[in-house]
Amino acid sequence: MDKRQQIIPLGDMNGIYIISEEGRVSFSILPNNEDALSLDKINEDPLVQISCTGDSSGLGFSAGETRHNSGLTMDMKYESIVVKEDGDEKTVTTVTKSDNGLVARHVVKFTQGSRGVRVHTEVLNEGKEPVMIEALSSVNITGITPYTDDVARDRLVLHRYRSRWSAEGRHETHTIEELLLEPSWANFGFRCEKFGCLGSMPIRGFFPFAAIEDVGANVMWAISLACSSSWQFEITRSDSNLNLTCGLADFEFGHWRKELRPGESFTSPEAYITAVAGGFADVESVETKLIDKACDRLLDVQKSKLLSHQRVSELPAIFNEYCTTWGEPSEQRIKELLSVIKGSDFKYFVIDAGWYADEITGWQDNMGDWNVAKDLFPNGMKPVVEMINQAGMEAGIWFELETVGKDSNMVDDTPHLLTRDGKVVISGTRRFWDMRQTWVVDYLTEKVIAFLNDNGFKYIKIDYNDTIGMGCDGAESYGEGLRQCVEATKSFFRKIRKCVPDIAIEVCSSGGHRLEPGFMELGDFLSFSDAHEEREIPVIAADLQNLILAQKSQIWAVLRKDDEPKRIAYSVCAGMYGVLCISGDVEGLSKEKLKLAIDGVSFYKKVSPIIVSGITKRFGPFQNSNRALKDYQASVRYFENKALVLVHSFEHEGVQQIQIPLGGKYRICDIYEAGDHGVSIEGNNMVVSFKESFDALAVLIER
Repeated sequence: MDKRQQIIPLGDMNGIYIISEEGRVSFSILPNNEDALSLDKINEDPLVQISCTGDSSGLGFSAGETRHNSGLTMDMKYESIVVKEDGDEKTVTTVTKSDNGLVARHVVKFTQGSRGVRVHTEVLNEGKEPVMIEALSSVNITGITPYTDDVARDRLVLHRYRSRWSAEGRHETHTIEELLLEPSWANFGFRCEKFGCLGSMPIRGFFPFAAIEDVGANVMWAISLACSSSWQFEITRSDSNLNLTCGLADFEFGHWRKELRPGESFTSPEAYITAVAGGFADVESVETKLIDKACDRLLDVQKSKLLSHQRVSELPAIFNEYCTTWGEPSEQRIKELLSVIKGSDFKYFVIDAGWYADEITGWQDNMGDWNVAKDLFPNGMKPVVEMINQAGMEAGIWFELETVGKDSNMVDDTPHLLTRDGKVVISGTRRFWDMRQTWVVDYLTEKVIAFLNDNGFKYIKIDYNDTIGMGCDGAESYGEGLRQCVEATKSFFRKIRKCVPDIAIEVCSSGGHRLEPGFMELGDFLSFSDAHEEREIPVIAADLQNLILAQKSQIWAVLRKDDEPKRIAYSVCAGMYGVLCISGDVEGLSKEKLKLAIDGVSFYKKVSPIIVSGITKRFGPFQNSNRALKDYQASVRYFENKALVLVHSFEHEGVQQIQIPLGGKYRICDIYEAGDHGVSIEGNNMVVSFKESFDALAVLIER
């Protein structure tokens, strides 16, 4: 079969476009290294995967499992490839068209200096009849791997990140053979590994991320999908080429379909992609070097989308009273806490859940009314905000603005609540506002935005503690209703940003259930997990550095009055994997323990430029159980001529001596620890020792 190839430079990568004799266009992306490539082996696997009602499935028993290479997909034929450069941005738009007038635009955007690209698909109905779209990809990378001309047996590995409540970001790998993705003896029987997430908590089970590693060529392809509603990934194969595809969850998987009338269009969520060869050249290698590098490159895209005020070189310290009062804040308690922590370099003091509690029903299930509890705050909120300001901090407040609790006065406001099949959607004890409705937006504008402005709050923590499931009424499908509602929620987030001057927004969803790029880009800070005071915090926090910007990853450091000094150091050091958020019994700590905690805050402020801009190398054994940690975890985060070394000791016997490769000659500048751990540098290694389990330290080093 005759094929045309077009190679378009995208920074240190190349976009590969292959047009078959029949006019089908396939897409891949490769590092622009000099290794020999077998591009001729790439068979057609169209860059836009699309299917509609009445469409035929692909070959090989794929019906009901995947819409990959559907009849409509194979009918989309090449029209043009246009490259446009505007300042620092390059856009590559590939247009294909079907016989019935459906036009697809596959758009690749590259920003100079970034090591990843953004991809999305736009579909326009130029035909005469409506079309019901039931599947649409954001991106489809084919031709994996071109570094060998055979099936690449024992070379290809799938990388994913799993997630559960209080256990976010666990890295896993499977060989392609383990997943039964080898082609059959006849190159027939379509292979598909499909995974994703359904509902309005998009980080449930998996992160919207996948990477394929060619261990023979030392090359990796990685994708992060910015989808805030139901999403899916597919790894597919029928011959020697592996394909990596992602986008909105399709009709079978996520009950999504969207009607396009003549002249109407639809745009998919963005996918961030990268391709990388080799590992770090400047520091000691570790086992996961290629996945670490690929993830760091994808974070470039998130960095490129930072707002101007988010392009910081230092980080704030935050105090949140939730793990102090456990939902029972009051003017008096806040006054007591401020007397302890004022002058301690905290920028924000956040009043968490419970400020709106009902005297009879309490606080956990009356979200939706948003009236200040008079028994807790008899003078209202404004004097409390002023008190926080006088203590040298800015005030923050908690909302769960999308939900209506069972004890709320609004619980029977059915016309404004989400329904499915005409029945109100109930998850646990929560109902949900229909964020698409003007009435709801106006109500929340008064209850949230006006409240923030009237009382002088400069920080809002927006929580979300249940999911609506597969979707809701009000659109062509449950999945489209879900997508519309989530997008309306994101629009309200933007309205808060626009209407409240200098507001800082924290995105939370029972911890990390909204840690996908679409929501993460709306926030200044991101709740990393609900593992408030658990020993696994440093493991979760370190895992998440591959998926979210450390400058946004807000990490709990909960201090208890009965904590030993080593436990205080353990908690504070864990917070240095991102943005340090202190909570707990600060007013009950002894003077020595309080000083140890505050010294930790000062140390954190000193090393925060490294946290913002550095890149991390991790050491220590893989933890089979986050709830029964063994041995140790260490990391070195490098930035310019400095580095931050964090070491957490887990369960062990006897004296534990740990040796950490530094990758060069360094000297010790400062140490944060409880006790003496004999920290020293011997050659290119740091050596520390721990006599007891569950202890930690942090070291600032410099070349």
